[in-house]
Amino acid sequence: MTIQLPPFEPDRASFAPSASPSVFNALPVRDGWGPFADLSIFTSALPSACRGAVSVRTNTGAYKIFAGTETALYELNNTDYTWTDRTGTTTPAVPSGDSWWFVLFGDTLICGNLGTDTQVININSGTAFADLAGSPPRSKYAVVAGEYLLLGHLDGAPRAVQTSGLGDSTFWTRGKRGCSRQTFADGGDVQGLIGAENGAIIAQLNKWRQLSIAVSGGYSYTTREINPDRGVFAPRSLVQIGPGQFFYYSTDGFMVGVEGRPIGAERVDKWFKDQVDTSQLTAIRAVADPFNKIVWVQADQVGSSKILVGYNWQLDRWCPADIDVTEMLALATPDVSWDGLATLYTTIDEVTEPFDSPLFAGGIPRFGAFDTDNKLGLFTGAAREATLETADIEFNPGWKTLFQEARVYTDATDFTLQVGTSEFHGGDRTWSSEITPYAATKACWFNNEGRLHRLRLKIAEGAAWNHAVGIEERGKRTGKI
Repeated sequence: MTIQLPPFEPDRASFAPSASPSVFNALPVRDGWGPFADLSIFTSALPSACRGAVSVRTNTGAYKIFAGTETALYELNNTDYTWTDRTGTTTPAVPSGDSWWFVLFGDTLICGNLGTDTQVININSGTAFADLAGSPPRSKYAVVAGEYLLLGHLDGAPRAVQTSGLGDSTFWTRGKRGCSRQTFADGGDVQGLIGAENGAIIAQLNKWRQLSIAVSGGYSYTTREINPDRGVFAPRSLVQIGPGQFFYYSTDGFMVGVEGRPIGAERVDKWFKDQVDTSQLTAIRAVADPFNKIVWVQADQVGSSKILVGYNWQLDRWCPADIDVTEMLALATPDVSWDGLATLYTTIDEVTEPFDSPLFAGGIPRFGAFDTDNKLGLFTGAAREATLETADIEFNPGWKTLFQEARVYTDATDFTLQVGTSEFHGGDRTWSSEITPYAATKACWFNNEGRLHRLRLKIAEGAAWNHAVGIEERGKRTGKI
């Protein structure tokens, strides 16, 4: 009998053969599971925790990375990978629970938060951030909408949005040149903004709205409700994954799109709530990994630990990981020269990355994160230890089975296999020791009797592998229960 290594769906019954109750550090692939790469650090540490970061491409094709902390703004030095302080005359003060937003508007990078006057720097020639001219209101979110800079969740007006002047991010005189503010009467606080064709999508706590740039008449834009019954509960969970498509956490679980298509119901929503500190649900953070087509979600657990779980939007599958990171981001990195390698590594023997790694090549958008030491890295390292479990399976209904042999359909060679047995549905499970496969055949031998069996595959940290698909088992029917 061949047992597939199924999708991770812990909310389903533990006896459903098409759902796994436990997976860690493996990514969904079309035919099963693949490796989850470890975080490879390539920068020095920021002085304190990152509260937002972005990568931009200059007019010459070079890539720059900017990051903000609670009290400062920094640029990554592309030669020695240290952080250069680019804070201007205004000292930032990011409020608790808030973070920096970054928007590229022409040749200028604009950023802000609710506690700091909006900042700006020229990405080609700027040496320090400065206050954005025109005295724009402080805001929690921002996006480019047509030729306007659109701000949302304004300081003192959390249900309001405001546009800049047409084509001018420094013009904020309301009533002129298209600069306008609207405060919504219902729907709750503005929870995020997504750029859209000819305007933007506005997410509120209990509602979705479409902002459309006006092409005639006396208004700069118009707004209309596009879903009056659903909104975004966790503001930083809102992530765009394609034109008109976005991921978010609502009051009743994980959703995609304005229509609120449920993607976690009866699969991971209950498990997720059981894992996290429910008093901190509004602090859920998410970011899209454009290379693997996965949205990664991080949430606080009770205490100081965190949980990380991903959603592959192409395969419609979930995958948890056990790595502890702080700020996550999708970024394009500068390429690393031979001189740069000398900065990152003392000797050539310390280089664990292949020399064709995206970490060195640069330019391609990748999923990155700051570790707990406030250093930035990319998930391009060696594979982390992966754990994959099957459901509880009754091989011979009504009879016990003596589980004797198993072969794993995988190109990994460094792995172990365990079998857990129980005498009845819902009974206590007894696990065997971890069995290393026989070198010549890669078969694992067992002598474990029970009515139900669950298999646990562990692929070693650093192992080279691409796929784990299923497990072929052999056993014999024994006593009847």
